[in-house]
Amino acid sequence: MSVAEDIAFVGHLIDAYAVDAYRMGVAMEADEDFGIPPEMQVGEVDDEGYVAWRVLPSTLLQADVTAVEKEFAVTFPPLFRAYLLARFHRFDQVKSRQYDQQILMTDTPSEKPLKPLRDLMLAWRSLIDADYVPFAQWGDGWGPMCFDRATIDADGVSPIVWIDHEKLVNRNPEQCPQRASVMPLVQPLYRSCREYLLDVFGRS
Repeated sequence: MSVAEDIAFVGHLIDAYAVDAYRMGVAMEADEDFGIPPEMQVGEVDDEGYVAWRVLPSTLLQADVTAVEKEFAVTFPPLFRAYLLARFHRFDQVKSRQYDQQILMTDTPSEKPLKPLRDLMLAWRSLIDADYVPFAQWGDGWGPMCFDRATIDADGVSPIVWIDHEKLVNRNPEQCPQRASVMPLVQPLYRSCREYLLDVFGRS
């Protein structure tokens, strides 16, 4: 599919998911806060500082995503690029229906939409040298979910794996960038980003 078709596909998934999803979050009070940006807020902030929010069309440019790819010397799978470009949203916790497991997703708030992804990639940067590109966290922060770019196909499709952080911390910093050291810790999850997005955002 074309980039526009990929973005439309992912946008439709997120829009449909948002119809039934519970959408409340802490209102943003300052630029450095990681809450709900004012333009995403719906109605008044309640007494506890929570506010309903809405999904918005993204205004990110392809160049914005490319800049992150260049910063980390990676290339995202086409459908993950489309995910980043499709919508502004704060679905930072989603659920895998296939595995009955929570996932801490890198969401895309309208202010600094690529910050959640950049923060995660910075935290696990050493894995990128081993050809594992982190983009989410399995369970309640149990370790990074990564695109395995060493097994990417001709269309840019990459399988998704999970690496248990408790096992990773037993590796010294010199070992994490070494694929041979990390590979025994890797657990396969999804064959592609499409399979993953349909699992967490698709409606049965």
